[in-house]
Amino acid sequence: MSFDTLSPRLKDVATRSLNFCRSKYGVNGLRIEEGIHDSILWRPSFFLKPSRTKIVAVEVDDNLYPNSLKGAAHEIGHFDFPISVFQACSLEAYLNDPNHRSVSVLKKHGFGIITVDSNGNAAMQHNCIPLAQHISPDEFDRRIQGLTPKLKVLFRTAYDVYQTNEGQGLQEAGQIVEAIVTSLAEEAHRVGVVPASTLAKPLAFRIDDLYGKNTFQNFRAALGGARQFVQDFRNTASHPARSAKEAAEKIRKCKAGFLDAIGIAVKLRQATHDLGYHLRMHIA
Repeated sequence: MSFDTLSPRLKDVATRSLNFCRSKYGVNGLRIEEGIHDSILWRPSFFLKPSRTKIVAVEVDDNLYPNSLKGAAHEIGHFDFPISVFQACSLEAYLNDPNHRSVSVLKKHGFGIITVDSNGNAAMQHNCIPLAQHISPDEFDRRIQGLTPKLKVLFRTAYDVYQTNEGQGLQEAGQIVEAIVTSLAEEAHRVGVVPASTLAKPLAFRIDDLYGKNTFQNFRAALGGARQFVQDFRNTASHPARSAKEAAEKIRKCKAGFLDAIGIAVKLRQATHDLGYHLRMHIA
């Protein structure tokens, strides 16, 4: 075990944090003070490979949110290997952060936090997911502003699922989009715009039927977006990753799909409102 570049205090934090991570993630692929890849300039204090599709990397520093992490975020998020990143620090540094300003920014930007107290006890103060998967709470809240209270609740539930399982979270977001399209089709049938046969069709063909009606000519962009979403992301969520590169690509697609689902839902909800339709949601 090295960490010879650290002060005695931080060396203890690093050692205790490493022992904590080894007990949680195992010792596969352990590297100390080495680079992850040539395309990532950041050299973490240590990193491990808990599985063939995941890296956990840790930066040890009592200066919360050091420049090394700020500079590494973009490279890590676009690397073809999912990487979860923690900062490890002393509990004293964590507790002395004024109003938890730096801690809040670390969390907001998708980093986890591990602390070590004066007795050498390590604890995870905040867990994290791969940086490429992260959608900050602030961004999520901005995206859902155009939704009804009920739709906001549904997407918040999907967001919670996405935080632990990107594929399942995308599936749940997709089910919300499907429920809005179904409601539009049912309302369009109720007022005589589409026949009953439309309601029995697969989702993509229900969208096509609505798209072809003059009633929806001002909302074709929203329907076209929903149609593209169905085509692009329905299979992404359930497609298993067979390699780290595929896992990273799936994460990026699921993130894009989840955000697209919110944007489509906002536009479809507006269409429902402008048409004077009632939004009746039926999600299993």
